[in-house]
Amino acid sequence: MRIAILGLGAVGTAAARFLARAGHNVIGFEQFHLDHDRGSSFGGSRIIRRVYPDALYATMMEAAYPLWEELERESGEELLLRCGGFFFGPEGHPAMVDTERTLATAGITFQRWSAAEAGRHLPPFQLENHEYGIFESQSGLLRASRCVLGNARLAQEQGAELREGVRVEAIEPLAGGVQVHAAGESLRFDRVIITAGPWTENLLAPWVRLPLTVTRQQYAHFAIDGEQAAFAPERFPVWIDMAELFYGFPQHDAISGVKVALHVPGPPHDPDNPDREPREPDNDVLRRYVERRLPEAAGAITYSKVCLYTMTPDEDFIIDRLPGEPRVIFIGGLSGHGFKFTVLLGQIAARLAQGQEPGHDLTRFSLRQLS
Repeated sequence: MRIAILGLGAVGTAAARFLARAGHNVIGFEQFHLDHDRGSSFGGSRIIRRVYPDALYATMMEAAYPLWEELERESGEELLLRCGGFFFGPEGHPAMVDTERTLATAGITFQRWSAAEAGRHLPPFQLENHEYGIFESQSGLLRASRCVLGNARLAQEQGAELREGVRVEAIEPLAGGVQVHAAGESLRFDRVIITAGPWTENLLAPWVRLPLTVTRQQYAHFAIDGEQAAFAPERFPVWIDMAELFYGFPQHDAISGVKVALHVPGPPHDPDNPDREPREPDNDVLRRYVERRLPEAAGAITYSKVCLYTMTPDEDFIIDRLPGEPRVIFIGGLSGHGFKFTVLLGQIAARLAQGQEPGHDLTRFSLRQLS
């Protein structure tokens, strides 16, 4: 088949790779350049974890991990760094209770540490006496930009054509195929996959209104004032405060310091008129948290950047076909926790485009669930 992919971030490049490998004629369209920083797929790190309060996502991650390992082998690059994951909160907090239940049901091995035990295992962390932590060894980080570029390169080696700097103005379903209007051309395809992140809603607006909100999210790297080695991946994990929703990473790449962010939707944001200058009040929120939880990493900010979330009302993804038009498939609304699933979502998109079973129950991700 002749298949168009609109949007070449983490999901789009993965779908291109799977479809090109299956022998299809794939053309991908990216309005900026591969691995641009105006969407949600750019950067040095995203958390990967099976540790979820929600059993559906924990189960899906069982399928995602082997796909990341496959991409790592095929690309010949280190993409997945297993430094372990530490997830903490107050005793009795619903997210912690649900997480332990999900891990136990799924048979995922983990360690449960009291505040005192956590202090012995991970001295940089300051937990309160009423808090405890879960440590899971297979959690870690994905090198986000390398993942996108690895998928893109392998897709191209399999024959996919990835067009950069080409903005798609519209799609037009016709009797003989789906027309894609871009850069003064009108091209016809058998299938169209839309994985355009913050721009997905506008592309589909003539046919369906998606309840998506694009938000501005800021993160920062903080210099380490204490022992540097204590924050290296060999001794310091990725982490999530399950109650307050801050999260972070060890010192792991060319940017010095530990990376810290807040998983709370920021202000609504127009992706076509980006305000990408970091704001001091947002950095101050992060700094106050680091001073309380990781005082040895509360040095000067070495780097700060703004990215985007594309949120659904319930933070579930949207995976569906255009109503009345099964030749158009779209995936969106990854809601700030989707990167770890992107290689799996690319595989699902490729399967749907080929008329195959997706391999997962997608009921919760359908448009009907949002109506």
